[in-house]
Amino acid sequence: MKHVLNVSALLALVLLVGCDWMPGKPKPSARWQPADSVVDFTTLYAENCRACHGIDGTISGSIGMDQPTYLSFIPEDKLREVTANGVPGSSMPAFLQSRGGMLTAQQIDVLVAGILAAKPADPGDMPPYEAALGNVAAGREAFGVSCASCHGADGKGLPGNAGSVVAPAYLGMVSDQYLRTITVAGRPELGCPDFRNRIPGRAMTADEVSNITAWLASNRVNEFGQPVPTN
Repeated sequence: MKHVLNVSALLALVLLVGCDWMPGKPKPSARWQPADSVVDFTTLYAENCRACHGIDGTISGSIGMDQPTYLSFIPEDKLREVTANGVPGSSMPAFLQSRGGMLTAQQIDVLVAGILAAKPADPGDMPPYEAALGNVAAGREAFGVSCASCHGADGKGLPGNAGSVVAPAYLGMVSDQYLRTITVAGRPELGCPDFRNRIPGRAMTADEVSNITAWLASNRVNEFGQPVPTN
């Protein structure tokens, strides 16, 4: 009887020690871990950013985070600020835990560093990221030169080409800074060129960017069709 017990104990020990080989046993990398312990950029981006910003030039709801002109345009501190705090009044949420999000400050840093890893070494001359809104009348004229071939002179879109950029539903979801960013960085995955490629033979000037942003923002209206303040 004692011999049988010893064999049973030995068998149990072998099973406990060697159970990692058993079929269906999760690998260490596949085992559950707390969300705030994940510090792998690929995982963090896929779980928090990819749904809206896409990857590798895929079409998505918002500007691609691997778009070279965009990465040259946005300063590192601004990218971190937007990722952490979101953009009030837009569809961009805050991701930092202290602001109601799910990520730690360390995870925010990992995301920012990973995104900026694709930034061109020589970005060339860029308009400033932030600037006051320009002249609305001049902006309408500049829009006609730089953007009307795709969006129409009134910005309401052209059949078979690009859609409206003055639709209330669109302007109600985006900030003035986003309008400025799209004017500079474009949306190449949608066929919308950046500021260097809108006008044959030259790049748009910083004033043209500010003026177009002002004109686009001036088209915001509320539910009663009345103009709303710019943000």
